[in-house]
Amino acid sequence: MPTLDGGHYFLSTLIPLRLEPVQNGDGGFTSPSHVLRETLASLPTAQQSPACVAAGFSSPFSRCTRTHFARLVVIDQPMYNGRDGGDAVVEALRTVDLLAHQPVDQLSRPYLMFTADFDARPQEADGGLQSWAEGLWQKMEAELRAIFAPCLGFDAVADGAAFAGWLRRCQVETTMSYNDYYLPGVGLPGYTLQQVVVAAVVATLALSALAALGLAATGGRFAWLWAIVPAALLVSALAAVGFLWIVGHRPFPTGPGSDLPSVLKSLHVQQQFALLAAELQGADAATLHGRFGQFLGRVRPDDLVSPTQPPGVIRSDGVQLVTHQAVVPRPVAV
Repeated sequence: MPTLDGGHYFLSTLIPLRLEPVQNGDGGFTSPSHVLRETLASLPTAQQSPACVAAGFSSPFSRCTRTHFARLVVIDQPMYNGRDGGDAVVEALRTVDLLAHQPVDQLSRPYLMFTADFDARPQEADGGLQSWAEGLWQKMEAELRAIFAPCLGFDAVADGAAFAGWLRRCQVETTMSYNDYYLPGVGLPGYTLQQVVVAAVVATLALSALAALGLAATGGRFAWLWAIVPAALLVSALAAVGFLWIVGHRPFPTGPGSDLPSVLKSLHVQQQFALLAAELQGADAATLHGRFGQFLGRVRPDDLVSPTQPPGVIRSDGVQLVTHQAVVPRPVAV
């Protein structure tokens, strides 16, 4: 899957940390990775309980109404998964020493993995990365400076445009994205796999029929025409594979209602309707009709601005429910 898919931009970055010691407030010295961990540990997450809601603190990423998820992870070293195994019989015949040391990957410095899933803008040349990063800088510059201060090269970042360019230099391709709003039934743009296979079979049969007609018309004098059959099969197969390869690299189209404001509104409508359905169990038809009309007037399903599920808050009118907002998990060392 590409970085841009289904109307979403799946940003993946690996950002190197500085190695120089950092002096903290009490005069002692610590490492940039420890400074980063302390910053991430104090960064508010989504409001996941009434106490969090009452405190008024929420993830700063929720200020950006294009950001669905954001994750920050400090990576000191790659996880060691054990020896690379093999066939026991073959290794015994080759007298492989199972206690011998194998190469182990090591990083020269800690890295910060920063990933984000945000609403893309396919009409922009870069899919919307530049505008998203600049908008994020406008809404949470102070927090971004605190987070990325221990990172290599961030001291040269002065504004949103420079922040976008700095992120782009640290970006790696997202090869396995997770689209949480995948549109059921979406296949190849304009075609289905079945249509491609049928077209290849029909082309093969048509060319084979032409070869048979040519042989019949010439009384079998040109036997080499039968070579058209395997050639047609090969050409059709290569054309089908090439078509699938080209189209498979195209991102899926944007699913309707998959942007963050629409998702928040959908969650609000869904949760309010669930409460209404529970309240009207056993009601007569006239009551159902009247109350549903009041429900539509109060919820306003077509209004994405208000009322809606607040970003960065996991609740619905006092009912704790899971939603999709920008959440910054606690830092994890791997």
